[in-house]
Amino acid sequence: MRKFCISLFILSLAVAGSAQASENLQFLRQMSDGFAEVVAQVKPGVVKITTEGTVNVEGRSPLRGTPWGDFFELPDQPRERDGQGAGVIINFNGDQYIITNNHVISHADNIRVEMTDSRFFEAEIIGRDSLSDIAVLKVDTEDLPTVALGDSDQLREGEWVMAIGSPLAFSHSVSTGIVSGLGRKRFFGEYGSFIQTDAAINPGNSGGALVNLHGELVGINTAIVSRSGGNIGLGFAIPINLVKDVVEQLVEHGEVRRGLLGVHIANLDPLVAETMGLDRNHGVVIDEVTSGGAADKAGVKVGDVVLAIDGQPMRNSTELRDRIGRTAPGTEVELLVLRDGKEKRIKVELELRTEEALASGRSRDEAEAEQEVLGLKVQELTAELAQRLGYEDENGVLIARVKRGSEAARRGLNRGMLIQEVGRKQEETQVIYRRQVETVEDLEDALAEIEPGDAFMMRVLGQRGTRLIGMRMPVN
Repeated sequence: MRKFCISLFILSLAVAGSAQASENLQFLRQMSDGFAEVVAQVKPGVVKITTEGTVNVEGRSPLRGTPWGDFFELPDQPRERDGQGAGVIINFNGDQYIITNNHVISHADNIRVEMTDSRFFEAEIIGRDSLSDIAVLKVDTEDLPTVALGDSDQLREGEWVMAIGSPLAFSHSVSTGIVSGLGRKRFFGEYGSFIQTDAAINPGNSGGALVNLHGELVGINTAIVSRSGGNIGLGFAIPINLVKDVVEQLVEHGEVRRGLLGVHIANLDPLVAETMGLDRNHGVVIDEVTSGGAADKAGVKVGDVVLAIDGQPMRNSTELRDRIGRTAPGTEVELLVLRDGKEKRIKVELELRTEEALASGRSRDEAEAEQEVLGLKVQELTAELAQRLGYEDENGVLIARVKRGSEAARRGLNRGMLIQEVGRKQEETQVIYRRQVETVEDLEDALAEIEPGDAFMMRVLGQRGTRLIGMRMPVN
């Protein structure tokens, strides 16, 4: 009898284990079916984009570097450049548009989109915005499949997402992952923030869809960080709520009009927070107020700590820039600031963000962020500085500060040097493409073309004359 009871107990365990295994398999199958249903729903609204265009490659003199080099400069040469990426079809105010990255179509003369059903269409550019890296396209047809727009503000870290695009010419490929982080800082001072994901993103995914498991578009895939150039689980997407704002302005106005506060800002350092008696380091410090700007007129002071805008907490400078940039010029916003240990509310009417306004009072955090990856702070070479430093007949961008331990410091760059040229190897030609640097914008554009992990060089002028310094773009 005892043996019978033991056998019955073992049998019951086996049955229970089998039932549990069956439930687990059923759960996995349901999960697999769920992913497949999302792909079937979304994939037809994602397109492959191919572009054809030409770029001017700087002519190289065979006598460059000699006293006769300036007399034998060759003219710039046009060169064909083809590209590829992805795009997402959306509905906006009753019309259908294709959203992609600006960098996908930046050099395009002809743009063609390919549907999942193998149809091809020629596309025209409705509008483009380099700061957010968003472009809006349209094709001459109707009743295309679209992807529903989600709410990126509702995303949570750890949430499942799917990336759909055309990596390395493999059309309409799908990968899965999670939201690894939110509010990531943009590269080279671009506008807005990133969603970080470990869903596989590779070259060709740019402009493609990042969707949640409801089949809603929550981001536009745009960048990766990688030592090899391929996916290592560090992918980035533009939040769809930012995309909506940009698309609305591009469709209605053909350009994006952004607000400007007129301050230099920095993240609240923990030691500064302790000095101010704060028990947290959330907030943005006003380092400098542009004379005559919006903040100056409203009474904002150096040393103020911005805690919130219109009741929304500001945890860091990325969030503040994003909030101000998404607000139309002429709008009155209320800043909650901490001054001398007391909270104070200040109403500011935002100005229009223009190149002239940026030149007269550019955000310090923004300017440093553009060179933060190298550890450099740079500034324009004014006539006064040129005379003081002996650069009267020279062009270039002046190094104002080098961060200790940075890539720039390790390679021997020092304060007071003049950056005059950035050179990199072009993969398609295997030759060195040299870009002259005369303004801060020139340097930003040159560095933006270099992928993390790639080698490049700078021609700099210092007390010991001209030097070529080899560098590698840091990965993080």
